[in-house]
Amino acid sequence: MQVSTDGLIRLTLDELMSLPIRHLFSGVDGDPSLGPSSCGRPTTISGFTEWASHTQPLVTLGWDWCLSPTSGSILWSRLGEPRTNVLLTHEDGAEKSWAQSLEELGTVVDALPWSDEVPKLLGTSPDAGTPYQLW
Repeated sequence: MQVSTDGLIRLTLDELMSLPIRHLFSGVDGDPSLGPSSCGRPTTISGFTEWASHTQPLVTLGWDWCLSPTSGSILWSRLGEPRTNVLLTHEDGAEKSWAQSLEELGTVVDALPWSDEVPKLLGTSPDAGTPYQLW
């Protein structure tokens, strides 16, 4: 595994999934429009999370998220495409397009239990403080 001259690390999805990816940092976005005069108006809670490997070179995967109320519960969902330094390749080494790579990584992120873990990592759940590995 090495960084190319364009700064990307080329991996197959299987190679990526075999790396230990751990939580690096998460946060909640501020809403600068909120103040005393906005009391009672609807708002959106959103944030970001970043995960990284413990390998050299360092592989990173991050994404934005938001909370959406749905029929009596709250749904954590990914916003937009992930951010990463990985370009996925086919098994034969041929590169996938950047759009195809991000789409595939988004599907992977959506299938992972991150929405159960990010609240813990942000200290907003009873299990807060437990170190977590993404996969």
